[in-house]
Amino acid sequence: VLPALTAKQSSAVAAMSLLGRFAAARVALKPASALARTGFPSTRSFAQAVTSPRPLSIRSDSLMVQCVVAALVYFVPQDIVFLGGLFWTWHVHGSTMSPKAKQPDAEAAVEEFKAKKGLEKLNVSKGRSTWYVSV
Repeated sequence: VLPALTAKQSSAVAAMSLLGRFAAARVALKPASALARTGFPSTRSFAQAVTSPRPLSIRSDSLMVQCVVAALVYFVPQDIVFLGGLFWTWHVHGSTMSPKAKQPDAEAAVEEFKAKKGLEKLNVSKGRSTWYVSV
């Protein structure tokens, strides 16, 4: 049997139980520590740890990926044709500016070139199949 409480004692018990409820609610609302959430100790407990900078909203079956694939399928063949023609034009232009000719005797060809241009001293670098002449 419990003894009867006075009005003053009952208000004190009510206040203590209210404080106990506040304390319990505060503990329940407190977020878990960083060690418990991520496994790593951290001083920052307000932000998630970033593991890698990967986009979260791109999927392989998304509309953006389908549009990129369609653009590549549409434009790459056109680009190959255009760039192939451009490189061929550059090759033809370079070949007409400085045509190559096979010489049976490279020494005689260099001497003929020197006599034709009126030069006496030239730097000749001999490669395996190509000779380069510079002044």
